[in-house]
Amino acid sequence: MTAKPRVLAATSEPPWPLNSGGHIRSFHLMKALAAATDFRLVCPVGPDQAASVEALQKAGIAVRPAAVPARSKWSEAKRLLGAALKAEPYVMYRRHAWAEAARVWEHELKTAPPDVLYLDHLDGLLYRAAAPAVPAVIDLHNVYSLLVRRTAEEQTSPLKGAFLQGEAKRIDRAERRAARECDALFAVSDTEAGHFRALGAKAVHTVPNGVDCSALADLPTGRGGPPVVMFLGTMSWGPNAAAARFLARDVLPALRARVPDAVLAVVGRDPPADLLALNGSPGIEVTGGVPDVKPYLLRASALAVPLDAGGGTRLKILEAFAAGLPVVSTAVGAEGIAAEPGTHFVLAERPAFADATAKLLADAVEGARMADRARELARATYDWPQIGRKAAEVVAGLVKR
Repeated sequence: MTAKPRVLAATSEPPWPLNSGGHIRSFHLMKALAAATDFRLVCPVGPDQAASVEALQKAGIAVRPAAVPARSKWSEAKRLLGAALKAEPYVMYRRHAWAEAARVWEHELKTAPPDVLYLDHLDGLLYRAAAPAVPAVIDLHNVYSLLVRRTAEEQTSPLKGAFLQGEAKRIDRAERRAARECDALFAVSDTEAGHFRALGAKAVHTVPNGVDCSALADLPTGRGGPPVVMFLGTMSWGPNAAAARFLARDVLPALRARVPDAVLAVVGRDPPADLLALNGSPGIEVTGGVPDVKPYLLRASALAVPLDAGGGTRLKILEAFAAGLPVVSTAVGAEGIAAEPGTHFVLAERPAFADATAKLLADAVEGARMADRARELARATYDWPQIGRKAAEVVAGLVKR
């Protein structure tokens, strides 16, 4: 019997619980790789993350933990200064450099030399130099430089805007390094794959974000009460918080003028104080983190995605598709998904967002038809098991024979 290829992976934190798009993608791809290869994951683990490591181990992902201290303002200030002195990005890079993780990585390289390196996120590049001769694949969940540049353009603080513009340039340099130094690169969409090819990447593979369709198949919905417009996402991410504010302050009043009992449910962890303060206002629910988003998806009448910044592809839209929930989204919100406006979702930019949402709520029959078509798209193209198999095939192809 041919031995499974040895894959040594690195990521910035345990991808568990599945409460963010990054965690969801990392977990499902690593689970697929763990089933197909001799897979080990080097991962910084904070004082409160032991349960996350245990969950990953139960899923078949062999974790090699690197114990790291809790972050503090002082430690992050030192990292920020260190990044500045090295002209490296702090965001998505130097922030995740840990001496203990580097030590564990070196140990794993020596005790069981890998056939392939799997580097998760741009900061995975921190581990590349320790084994430059081993074939490496890097999974870039976003074009981070574009994401940070878009966020910089939204800032009202000139100082913060200038810092983020500088970060975007430094991240661009790191992305170019990843393109040069890695033997294969995963991008989440054909558009982002084209961007990385233009940087000179050797072999770029579109490995899209996905959804666990089986977890959302044929579940009874709680729809039928007051119409609920849902926004889903990690609220500590600036574009998500901005989109939630737009829905609460601009869309909901216009919507309730036409649909008086409409409710906006903002679901996701770490909402900033101003959003949390809106909870309990007429027609507004702000949940914070929830253990499972399924009950909210199944209760909602529509998912609203009024993003005007960001990158990658929206797992929230794919989850709605799999749950049979109609979607209203901006073009930026639906980037990277092979869905047709008017067929799989309603396309509306911000000036027309409230009107488009009201029309969708008023035509439940067409909304259901659209949702059915979107569910079929999710099952055919975005189910995690088939995406994971593609990733495993690419990794296996890098093994030196």
